[in-house]
Amino acid sequence: MSAALPFSEPPWLMGLPTPIYQETHRKWQAAIRAFIEKHLLAHAQEWERAETVPANVFDEFAAAGMLIHALPAPLPVAWLKRLGIHELLGGLRVEDFDYLHAVIYADEMARSGLAGPSGSLTTGMAVCTGP
Repeated sequence: MSAALPFSEPPWLMGLPTPIYQETHRKWQAAIRAFIEKHLLAHAQEWERAETVPANVFDEFAAAGMLIHALPAPLPVAWLKRLGIHELLGGLRVEDFDYLHAVIYADEMARSGLAGPSGSLTTGMAVCTGP
């Protein structure tokens, strides 16, 4: 994958060696980028101007398990499995989710450059989650 602008992507996404990011991180990034581009970034400017995100967007993110990432890592695996959630988007097992997956999620959510639309989907979850 090559970037259109220098330094617009992290080096590990441009194929440079990394001692930190593993294959689960690469697969996770690819899967959530496609989802976020379709369900958030395509409309982010419009929603920013309207100062609201339609309720169906929250439902789409919830149905895809894309709100779970607002929980702090490590995820509450036993609790999620009792709810029937064993994998996240891209086939990432909930027990394999780590802080780097959370950082990748935050990076992808921020790609629009706007805090409003992505924040409206995640901030309430993060603020209301107990320590």
